[in-house]
Amino acid sequence: MTEFSKRNGKANMINWRSQMRTGTRILCGASFILAVFALAGCGTMVSPVMQAAPATSEAVIGSEDEATGTTAPTQTPLPPTQTPKPLPTETPRPELSPTLTVEPTEAPVLSPIDRLVAVRDPMNGAMLFGTFQDAANYSCSNCHLSDSEKENLGPGLLNIKDRALTRVDGMTAAEYIYQSIVDSKAYTVEGFDPELMPQNWAEIYSELEIFDIVAYLMTLEGRSDIDDPDPAPAVVDSD
Repeated sequence: MTEFSKRNGKANMINWRSQMRTGTRILCGASFILAVFALAGCGTMVSPVMQAAPATSEAVIGSEDEATGTTAPTQTPLPPTQTPKPLPTETPRPELSPTLTVEPTEAPVLSPIDRLVAVRDPMNGAMLFGTFQDAANYSCSNCHLSDSEKENLGPGLLNIKDRALTRVDGMTAAEYIYQSIVDSKAYTVEGFDPELMPQNWAEIYSELEIFDIVAYLMTLEGRSDIDDPDPAPAVVDSD
């Protein structure tokens, strides 16, 4: 196809489109005239009213703003308010009581006699205490009461360990009782004759047996009866 043919065809196409538009306009005009005559025949003529599309609320607001010359304020988004967090309450600290300084108590120093008496047999000492010894012509129980603080020929031995602590300064109860057996003249209780105590107990009894007797005397504990009245003498019937 030549260039001329192309141009001729394009011109024909444009001409055809123009004719179609002209025909359409003629038909619309004829229809409008017929409608006018039809309405006139009825005695009334209603001029066509062009109804505008309902304006939206945004369009109304926009038109009002244009009429008044003001612009609608833009809404600035408010930042979220922060809820104030409660401050942590400080837990009251308990008041510390002043510390008490406790001085350590010193353990009593035990003498060799205390150590030996602590491991001896008080039951054997009780038997020896009541055994009559020919070499002494006495038994310990002949002169000393074991269940009373009152004197017989010698002092009563109930609670003797308490009184023994007060006899000689620096001596323990076991040391004092041991000395009173082997050397009774070393310390004599006031009001007693030092010659009444046999002086040969250390020869009659062995060293360990004497420790058994001391262990037994350390067990004599009870209520003091030193202030109790003596029992009334028995009434002898003369008949």
